[in-house]
Amino acid sequence: MNYSEIEILGEILREGIYWAYMGRPFEVLPFLRGKLLTKIKSSNGSYKDKEMELERALKELEMLYKQISVSENVDEKQIREVLAYKQKFVQFLAFEEDL
Repeated sequence: MNYSEIEILGEILREGIYWAYMGRPFEVLPFLRGKLLTKIKSSNGSYKDKEMELERALKELEMLYKQISVSENVDEKQIREVLAYKQKFVQFLAFEEDL
């Protein structure tokens, strides 16, 4: 069974929802940051702008995970907001595969 990087990214974001709900909102962020920064640096061209954009998006995602961690339950809106980051990350990363 082969999964694309984009599908795996979506699953990592989902796992982040789980960990945030369990009170550990930062559990997947170091992995995401490292993986995505490596991907940016390996792409052609200037990566400083992309790196800044990625850091901004990760901070926003961190805030969403923090909100989930203090919630009594996770609602559909929170899930959609987190999963929207999959598309945000794909937009400025040069993944080798197509959507």
